[in-house]
Parts: sequence; structure tokens; C-alpha cells
Amino acid sequence: MIGLFQEDILEFDGRSSRAHGDGRDPAYPGAPVGFLAHAYRTPSRVVTSAELEDSLGLGRGVIKRLTGIERRGYIGRGESLQSLAVGACRDILFKSGLKPLDVDCLIFYTDSPPVMPDGAGHRKVFYDVSAHIQYILRESGVELACECVGMAGSCVSFLHASQMAVGLVRSGMKKNVLVVGAACNSLFLESTDKNVAMTFGDGAAASLITASSDVGLIDIFCMTDGQGYDAGCYPEYRSLFIDRKRVSDFAPRGFHAALKGLLARTGLRIEDIDVVIPHQAGIKIIERGMALAGVPWEKVYLCLQDVGNTGAPAVQMALARAEEEGRLAEGNLVALVAFGTGWNYGAAAFRYHDARSGR
Repeated sequence: MIGLFQEDILEFDGRSSRAHGDGRDPAYPGAPVGFLAHAYRTPSRVVTSAELEDSLGLGRGVIKRLTGIERRGYIGRGESLQSLAVGACRDILFKSGLKPLDVDCLIFYTDSPPVMPDGAGHRKVFYDVSAHIQYILRESGVELACECVGMAGSCVSFLHASQMAVGLVRSGMKKNVLVVGAACNSLFLESTDKNVAMTFGDGAAASLITASSDVGLIDIFCMTDGQGYDAGCYPEYRSLFIDRKRVSDFAPRGFHAALKGLLARTGLRIEDIDVVIPHQAGIKIIERGMALAGVPWEKVYLCLQDVGNTGAPAVQMALARAEEEGRLAEGNLVALVAFGTGWNYGAAAFRYHDARSGR
């Protein structure tokens, strides 16, 4: 059986690497591609760890000690996965100054089962959420007339969707791609394990990927080892199941393998990277991943203390929050690191440019 992190696999990646520090990839001719802007939305209902400890019968301070999380957002009355995603889309169009009609593709991803708003509640039904997001935007006056694509996946889905967007732009098939991720984990926590329930929150994020005159995206590395295909699921569409032992064993090594694969492909070194934004899985997982990869604390951005683990959009939300908080400086080399059930793991490197600076 093929192992998850055999050295020969990573060494092969290193031998075949393409050190494209100028932001161009020989396999994808054309103009450099970059992020134009980022935005995020969190629900209005804030649930503190103290409140959750009371409801789960846990001692005071346990959740923060185990996860680093102090609060998270749960979808409240009148909110939905769709409303959070639509809000993030509105915010990013306003922030970027891009006209809605100039967006020619929307890629939506999630790792939550589709849930359709139904009056004051939610109806669990499988359908095309990406088209629904476009419909809501258009009904509210945002003229988004474009192709819409939906993806289901893991906590690496933002990188998977970004790969698709980059390929579409570099090939000339699209000009401006809106990548939107959202999750409504709280709707599936009522009967789940306490250790899972204490971790997850809801949220959404959006990013615009476009051709750029600046050096933007350098590379994205993603890999899958299918041995973790059953480590997380929604049994009978009712609750979130996570195989905690297997996930906690894989996640730090996934962090390490993702970053190692990215560095091998690009020829970059840890010391070249200014900011590392990891999947906000939990403080202990991130600490162990950092130790394996040799990443110093001063390079790492965290927001899990405020939003919890939002699953699929966690890395994208963290990226948007880092930008909002001024953690990213013009020209910074940023690494995004993601890992999730599947097993999936991946990382991306890009030069940060602030759209507000008039580029």
C-alpha cells in the first residue's frame, strides 16, 4: 500500500520542480495571475467558548486550552450559508471596484451538505448552491451574469478552486473569476461528539482572481492520499462525524507535507516567506505542524480564536482577515497551507498586492 508521506514522493516533486520566482509558470503561458481582493462574512450570532462549555458540560477554560478558540459564529435567525456567501460577494465587488458584469465565472465551494433556506429554518436538500447565490445577487440588484460552478470537498477546497480559477485566467478562457467558499457547520453539531462540537463555526469568504501586471501567484501545490476518504462525513445527512484520532495524527503531517511540496516546486525556502496562513484547525494541530515544518511563530497568522474552525473556507477567511487587520504588507511573500480529510493537503505561494493602493 502506498504510504501517505513517503520520502520518494516528495523527492520526486523536488526533482521535477520549477523555480518560477517571477510568478510565471512555463506550463501556463500568458500574463501573471494574482488576487485582486478578499472579503469575508461571519454570522451575527457569536457563541463564546464559556457558553459552549456550559451547554456541553465541560469545565471552564477547557475549550480554549485544547483548541485556542475563544468564540465562533453560528448562523442565526434569517441567516444561511447562502446569505453569508452573498454578503462576501457584495463586499468584494465593492472593495475591488470591479463591475459585476466584468466577473465571468463564479466558483463556489463548501464542505457542508447543501441546505436551502426555508422560512425561519433550513431544508436539507442537494442542489446547485452556486446558481442560487447568483440568483440572490441578481434579485438584489447585483448584475452578475456569468458561468457558475459548484464544488464539494475538504478544507483544501479553496486551493482546489483557486487552481481552477488560475487555469481559466491563464488560458484566456476567463478574465475575472470570483471564488467563494462558505460553511454552515453549526447546523450539524447538535448530536456530534463534544470534541468536534467545540471546534467548528460558520462563515464565508470571497476572493477575486484576475490577470495582473504585478507578480502575483507563484504556484499552488495540492496532493491527495485517499486513505483518509472516510475520516470525516455527515452520516445520514444529520450530524458531522470526524475521526478525531486519525485526523489529529494526519493534520500536522499534512501541514508539513503541504509546505514541503510547495517549497520543492518553487525553490523557495522557509526564510523567504513573510507570512504563513494555515488552515485554522486548532492550536495544537498548528503548533505541531509548525514544529515539523520549522516555521517560526512570528511568521504565522491565526484568527481561530475569534471564528473557530470554519472548515472549507477557513484558510480563505483567514487570508481576508489578515488583509483587513493590516497583517499583510505590500510585496510580502505569503504562503497558504491547508490540510483536510481525504487525505487532502496543499499550499500556495503569492506576492501580496493591495488593491486599495491603486494597482
